[in-house]
Amino acid sequence: MITVSVSQARETLSDLLGKVQHGREDVIIEKHGKPVAVMISVEAMAYYESLEDAELAKMGAAAYAEYLADPGKAVPHDQLWAEIEAADAAE
Repeated sequence: MITVSVSQARETLSDLLGKVQHGREDVIIEKHGKPVAVMISVEAMAYYESLEDAELAKMGAAAYAEYLADPGKAVPHDQLWAEIEAADAAE
């Protein structure tokens, strides 16, 4: 993993992109010494998205099984979204 400042990233963007694309390197970009972004390859992003999709599928299957076990515990759609938005706002 390579770590660079924003100014270094700006000056060497082409080289960093080449390392990410061909060298299988990830790049952390820091601003004022704190990490603010990461450059990863398209393949790595696709892999991370597939992991997220698999986890969401498991969660969906578990929720459906829970519903089938006791349909009376079902939560209305608008209530579910309200709970999700409230949780996001709390973060």
